[in-house]
Amino acid sequence: PFLTGRVGVAFVKGLQGDDPRYYRVIATAKHFAVHSGPEPDRHTFDARPTERDLWDTYLPAFRDLVQEGHVASVMSAYNRINGESATASQRFLTDILRTQWGFSGYVVSDCGAVDDIFRRHKIVPTAEEASALSVTRGCDLECGGAFRALRGAVTQGLIKEADLDVAVRRLV
Repeated sequence: PFLTGRVGVAFVKGLQGDDPRYYRVIATAKHFAVHSGPEPDRHTFDARPTERDLWDTYLPAFRDLVQEGHVASVMSAYNRINGESATASQRFLTDILRTQWGFSGYVVSDCGAVDDIFRRHKIVPTAEEASALSVTRGCDLECGGAFRALRGAVTQGLIKEADLDVAVRRLV
């Protein structure tokens, strides 16, 4: 974790540059968090790390990238963490990443990860609910097609336009 953090911070700084106003490119730290388990099962896997393993193994490099490297983007993982989707995790995307570490960039899902919330993890039954859940818990941008359902999620009262405004502000 220490070496990964050191290499990652240097990589992020090299990619993003040091201009106070403009990035050269936006670096994306991935896959947050606990992207673990058998690779063929990554769309259904529920990682269950101990708190010690979480804080000593999985999170230190990400913390370094956020707090020291000032990475502008973080990509969520496909898996669940203790039953909660990594792409719709209040604990990881909001409580840890944004509140504890001060991350001010945007979170993007891995490709198809929002679909996984309802199709494979079975956390909620529809794309509207999965999209609303991911946005309200901290995912701002999706790689895939599930966010097309956000219009329906607003109509159904699953998410407020103000929640979408938060995600859009972080993106621009």
